[in-house]
Amino acid sequence: MARELQIVAGNGDFTIATDSGDVTARFREGRPEIDLQPVTDVQDCFAASLEAGEARIGFALVGVPHLVVLVPDVDRVAVVERGRALRHHSKLTHGANVNFVSRSSGSWRIRTYERGVEAETLACGTGAVAAALLLTAWGEAGEIVELETKSGRSLRVRHRADGRQRVASLSGEARIVFVGGLGELFNSTT
Repeated sequence: MARELQIVAGNGDFTIATDSGDVTARFREGRPEIDLQPVTDVQDCFAASLEAGEARIGFALVGVPHLVVLVPDVDRVAVVERGRALRHHSKLTHGANVNFVSRSSGSWRIRTYERGVEAETLACGTGAVAAALLLTAWGEAGEIVELETKSGRSLRVRHRADGRQRVASLSGEARIVFVGGLGELFNSTT
């Protein structure tokens, strides 16, 4: 999108100013990619009871808290019901987003229940990062993880260890979905 808007040219890094601070970004393999803040809290085992078909539950704080649940098939999960129950788990002071992941022919599929929305959403970037970190911690994936979201679009997470923290980058499709113009709020004659 930045290229389409002619804000960025080439493949080098650039900086985006956000309310949370500057974010480094780039284009990699034709897709925009951003670096997230380092992740320091990844727990490969979260103390919640597993339900039928659930293999593992882990926790990661990726700006916001996330639970990740490894299941055989995300299409068979009652995302809203199970997500809501886990989102309000007594060990989560502020609740959490809940991500369900399953293997899908060489990559992964993810479905997310988001707190605040209190429903399933089409995608969650920080949820994809949490899932990638936990899949790696569980020995299920490497340092590059592709996840297909409910929207049918893929997100790619690259991550690496840096001391006691994980440094992650997130990439996915970006496109212009609306173009508009701002006009004056009031006519100067009124």
